[in-house]
Amino acid sequence: MMWWLTGDEHYNHSNIRTLFVFRDFPSTAAMNAELIKRHNERVKPGHTVYHLGDFRLSTDGPNVHELIGMLNGNHVFIAGNHDRKNGLNTPLQFAVIKAFGRQIVLAHRPEDCNFIMGLLGIDLGFCGHVHEKWKFKTVEHGDLINVGVDQWDYYPIDGRQIFKAYKNWLRDGKGNTEISPNFGQGDANGREGVSVMAEIKESGKEHEI
Repeated sequence: MMWWLTGDEHYNHSNIRTLFVFRDFPSTAAMNAELIKRHNERVKPGHTVYHLGDFRLSTDGPNVHELIGMLNGNHVFIAGNHDRKNGLNTPLQFAVIKAFGRQIVLAHRPEDCNFIMGLLGIDLGFCGHVHEKWKFKTVEHGDLINVGVDQWDYYPIDGRQIFKAYKNWLRDGKGNTEISPNFGQGDANGREGVSVMAEIKESGKEHEI
């Protein structure tokens, strides 16, 4: 199963381009269109996409269901701080996936990810929320990887490739956060080379995807 990570898309959010994070698009509509284009360049129908919060903000422009209909893949949404008001209505505050022989926490805010990692005894988390500030970071309970689009040239990230980049960061003494121009594309024939099982924790229940 091919799987991807992304977050902090902020569809329809005009101020994200100029006030909060500089995004070099001439208009919000152009930003939306480019985000959708880059998503669909990588993600194919049947792939799984984990969105780690702040999917859409303003009611100006396409609604949540219209946007989802424009995006390839099967979508799992983790709630972000802006998702309470955008019509997404996802109940998931965090998830735990098993991939590459280890457990990984998925959450929107780094501080929440770190807290859950401590509670569950897990030492790796994927998060968003901080936009352009950092890609990789060591926190109290382990390491965090920021999967937000502002860090990855507005593309979703292939799970296999982000693990490769993470291993390179560890090898380089946690000092190198550069990636290759082809980061996130997967291999040439579209195979992922790994499998993933997700345990989504929702109201005390666990679900397999």
